[in-house]
Amino acid sequence: MFAMIIILFFSFFISYILFYPSLALSNTLGAIDIPDDRKIHSKPMARGGGFTFFVAFSILLVLIPINIELKIPLSLSAAVIFFIGLLDDVIEFSAFEKLSGQFFGLAVYYFLSELLSYNITAFQGIFMAIWIILITNATNIVDGLDGLAVGVCASEAICLSAIALILGNIDILFCSFLLLSALLGFLPHNFPKAKIFMGDCGALFLGFTLAVISSRLISESKSITCLLSILLVFRVPIAEAYLSIIRRIIKRKNPFKADKEHFHHLLIKRGFTRECATLALVTISLFFGVLGILVSFLGR
Repeated sequence: MFAMIIILFFSFFISYILFYPSLALSNTLGAIDIPDDRKIHSKPMARGGGFTFFVAFSILLVLIPINIELKIPLSLSAAVIFFIGLLDDVIEFSAFEKLSGQFFGLAVYYFLSELLSYNITAFQGIFMAIWIILITNATNIVDGLDGLAVGVCASEAICLSAIALILGNIDILFCSFLLLSALLGFLPHNFPKAKIFMGDCGALFLGFTLAVISSRLISESKSITCLLSILLVFRVPIAEAYLSIIRRIIKRKNPFKADKEHFHHLLIKRGFTRECATLALVTISLFFGVLGILVSFLGR
């Protein structure tokens, strides 16, 4: 336990101190978010902040005591997703190119899992593919205000930790806590007013990592109660993604083309400040996450 606390501290510390290197990386690569009529910020912002918690999580993942059949596939496939996101931050992929990259990262995860004798059935494979792609992109959609995606993902990580503890899944517990501590190290640089954005490299990495560890929790528990709990934990990004696609289809627009009608946009139109909109959505995410914990606890 003492060793784990030290590891979590270093995860936070590494993520926090990598702020300036992430700024330098963003400027060097040209990963800069330029304001337009859809975006809320008013000046160009570096968007390579995901580098901070990606590095912190990846380095410390090697040290935490979890099974190698989770550690290696997760670390390498998440790294693939991070670099795809970083390229997207620099050259801006089309929706098809970005999705293709995500399926490549998913294929890496499947291949390494099978190589290390973690057998995935056909049904599990299909479910995991749908779930991972959904949560990866839903997390990217949520990333629209300073601190919003970080706060929502942090609430998801801590709730996954609690559910994993209830179910006795120590591997997922350690992974979730490790990701949480890395996010908390980045949060001071991203909370309003942000000094840097996480970018697609951060949002895709977070969504993919959370999706993988939650899907492992579901498949290893083999419980409908666990599935319901996880659906509650990810209620905010799932609802955001679902409503965004339906809204655009109804309006006969490209379902993958961004607009200004997300939850945070609607709250701001109703008079919320950006800070209050962020806190409101994170609170809602945490509320549903706590419901998920209660469902898991009552159904164990």
